[in-house]
Amino acid sequence: MISLKRTVQALLGNFGLEVRRKQVQRKTKFETLLMQYQVDMVFDIGANIGQCGPWFRWIGFDKTIVSFEPISHLFQQLSQNAKSDPKWLVEKVALGEKDGVGVINVSGGHGGASSILTMTEHVVKNAPDQAVIRQEEIAITTVEKMMRKYYPEGDRLFLKIDAQGYETRVIEGIGSELPRIIGMKLEMSLVENYRGELLMVDMLPRLKNMGFHLVEFENGWSNEKTGEMHQVDGVFFRTDRLARTE
Repeated sequence: MISLKRTVQALLGNFGLEVRRKQVQRKTKFETLLMQYQVDMVFDIGANIGQCGPWFRWIGFDKTIVSFEPISHLFQQLSQNAKSDPKWLVEKVALGEKDGVGVINVSGGHGGASSILTMTEHVVKNAPDQAVIRQEEIAITTVEKMMRKYYPEGDRLFLKIDAQGYETRVIEGIGSELPRIIGMKLEMSLVENYRGELLMVDMLPRLKNMGFHLVEFENGWSNEKTGEMHQVDGVFFRTDRLARTE
């Protein structure tokens, strides 16, 4: 979120990161995890303009990515960024617990703090450039429905969820398809940034009860002056289904 990791270094230097990647042969931990668990598709939920697409390519993931973004101007740029990659598909929709329509609060700046939920004063105080500037009506569907469309078979789907407090609704929308998901990367708040969001202290046991175990933490958003962490990204996998390697 907040600065969307500084827009992943300005969309990874307009994909110039790929050049630098060739100079660094050491695998990242996340790249290793994708290989160990044999992830064969990624759902990029809350894609913004598509920063995660080139990032997944940079770490070596060469299979299908489906990016979901409901906000019109962000989706337009996402579509443009994805058009040269035949394995990068896009959908103009938000994911939640059921099909329908909703209203999203569009934030300022790059729009990375936009949410269906109401932003708290904590965000406005600590990231004033991310304050809500307008609202937009959007379509909402479910992970379950999109899995039946894009991933009708298999049990190695990975979800990257960046839904600004709406993560629990996204997870609820997985429904009966839950056993076919191998892992998730999602943003978790340590303080309330959106009204009604589930904080990290409650999210961790919920995911564990669903069969997903924490394998990596990443700093998502911190106070640059005090160092206080406001959000972290957690990577979770079904560790009982680690792929066997020869």
